[in-house]
Amino acid sequence: SVADDASTDPAPADGDPVEEVKGIGPAYSERLAEMGIETVAQLAAADAAAVSEGAKVSEKRASTWIDRAEDF
Repeated sequence: SVADDASTDPAPADGDPVEEVKGIGPAYSERLAEMGIETVAQLAAADAAAVSEGAKVSEKRASTWIDRAEDF
């Protein structure tokens, strides 16, 4: 899971919460957390198809979130 990869992530595990990314509110952040994605850095490293499925959003929206997380 993404959470297991936290040690290789340059950002600390307690980095910026995903809710800091425009378009992600409490409901989506909860769905992402269930997938092990809790920080902006984890979202940036995530796969759009997996985020789409886990957060129950379109792959296009998931890609937008990931792009915003990478630019954060």
